[in-house]
Amino acid sequence: MKSQETEYGEPCDRCGEVDEDRRTLWHACFYAMHELKEVPFKQVKITGHLQEQNGTKMLESIQHEIPTYEDVDENEEPRGHTFYTLRVCKRCRSQWMRAIDDWFRDKPVDPESCGSGIFIRDKGSIIEITRERWDEIQAMNESLKGKENED
Repeated sequence: MKSQETEYGEPCDRCGEVDEDRRTLWHACFYAMHELKEVPFKQVKITGHLQEQNGTKMLESIQHEIPTYEDVDENEEPRGHTFYTLRVCKRCRSQWMRAIDDWFRDKPVDPESCGSGIFIRDKGSIIEITRERWDEIQAMNESLKGKENED
């Protein structure tokens, strides 16, 4: 699971800092996260049983509550679950946690229609864009096609 480790440690997938202390962020939203083209996700697959948390219990040795999970149905076949992962430093992990917290607290507001009737898919959502924005996107796509043909 580790990326390009060196004698000094492993680089953070986000900021590039090299250190020996990395954490793995696991994303499993059952969506094609590779649409986030700038994010260097790696994909991993785990085969097994999905178990929902059904409570907690006290771990006496460290005086800390840990989750408990429902039992596995022995008749259920194991399934593969794909995850998108990032190996990050503590600072970047903290910023990711803050971003998730902000996202959860800031409830979405439905935007007003711009009246164009032009809808596109944007990171898993259908949004309406102006004709001007549509033309910009088409120009960028044509520019990219031209560059691909040059190669």
